[in-house]
Amino acid sequence: MRMNNMMRVGIFLAICVLMGLFFMNVYQGYRYERLDAEVTQYEKQQKDIYEDNKQVVDTLSVLESPEMVKKVADKMGLHSASPDQTIIIDTRSHVGSDENRKE
Repeated sequence: MRMNNMMRVGIFLAICVLMGLFFMNVYQGYRYERLDAEVTQYEKQQKDIYEDNKQVVDTLSVLESPEMVKKVADKMGLHSASPDQTIIIDTRSHVGSDENRKE
């Protein structure tokens, strides 16, 4: 009779362990699906940002073209500066006093 009770306890524990493993497997599958959906969302967001960036780069290349700059300058009434209107500013930092500067 004692062996019979031990056998029942062993079977009960084995069933509990198997059920626990089954539920852990189901939970792991749920987590996987949830993370997969999140990764898919991030991939779509990355693709959208990449496409937006590509469009911005294309727009910048058009706006920076010499023809566009000239067109805008003409529209605003701007003209090229003559050499006597040009001021060159040296932005490099110099150590020491003004006497040591090379002009």
